[in-house]
Amino acid sequence: MRSKDLDYLIIVGLLLSGLYVAITGLVMDLFGLHRFFLHRYAGYVAAGLGGLHLILNWGRVTAYLGRRLGRPLDRRSPARRERGLGQPQRMGRRGFVVAGLGAVGGLLLGRLIPAGPRLTLPGQAADLGLLYHQWSKPGYSLALGPLLDWGAQPASRKTYPQAERIPLPNPHGGWGRSLEEVLETRRSVRDYRPEPLSLAELSRLLHAAQGITDPHRGFRAAPSAGALYPIETYAVVHNVEELERGVYHYAVAEHALERLRTDDLRAAMVVVGVGQEMLGQAGVCFVLSAIFQRTRWKYRERTYRYVLLEAGHIGQNLYLAATAMGLGACAVGAFLDDELNHLLGLDGETEAALYLIAVGRR
Repeated sequence: MRSKDLDYLIIVGLLLSGLYVAITGLVMDLFGLHRFFLHRYAGYVAAGLGGLHLILNWGRVTAYLGRRLGRPLDRRSPARRERGLGQPQRMGRRGFVVAGLGAVGGLLLGRLIPAGPRLTLPGQAADLGLLYHQWSKPGYSLALGPLLDWGAQPASRKTYPQAERIPLPNPHGGWGRSLEEVLETRRSVRDYRPEPLSLAELSRLLHAAQGITDPHRGFRAAPSAGALYPIETYAVVHNVEELERGVYHYAVAEHALERLRTDDLRAAMVVVGVGQEMLGQAGVCFVLSAIFQRTRWKYRERTYRYVLLEAGHIGQNLYLAATAMGLGACAVGAFLDDELNHLLGLDGETEAALYLIAVGRR
């Protein structure tokens, strides 16, 4: 390979590495990121290529400096200067020493200058959850507000107008043990008897999850940031009296079920739950999904914090209600997201499954 070809390759490498450093630096600045993949190493590559380019063109650089400074730095004959030949093409011993000291000094200076907080795991793996936690702290939206479109407020409730609606029994009464006793005895139960749940028990569980407890203001059993209620509740019914097996959506305002599909999903739920057999043995599996835009339009970068907190509140309500009625419950966070979303008919983006809670007879 000729020196001119090598020079052109170095120029292309400089351009690409410089563009990468510039673009990733801009992204980090705009979005408050503390690290970006290979950003630092691309800078090292650009610096190294720049140094190599300088060495290969040292004769031209010295000739240019001689002309600009008004003194002949190149002692070659005019013919040899024209052809770019002779000793000035090489970097002298002193030049190599100076370049080496400069490179070492730059690296040491980069190590000694305090850096911002680094979000890393063992092995230098970036934790995107921790990045989000930092990014969603108060104040970031003030800088990002003009750049991001948080969207408009959507409908506060989801309904399936074409679905068959099944009224639920009055959920009040028959709760059983006191709150203090329930708090002391609540445990995750993974083994269930084959006896079915009653429709009245299912009604009380749904009301405890997020039923309306203040009809005048629409407040529900579980707290929600800004009373926006982004969580939707689905019941995958396996063994409940007076109900066919299948998927049902909880219509909160009417305290009723909307039938979405009627089929035996016991085996499918075990697959979705990565082999957890209790998801096929339970009388019902509650699926909590989130319509994120209900919270995003108001709370912006803190949306996912608030939505996940609310799912936890509802899950605990179901645990306590099941325990009070002598039933067993177990929450599940390990499941195949895409498969569960498909089973419920969700797109996984505007609305996505977050949480599974199995309930059955113990």
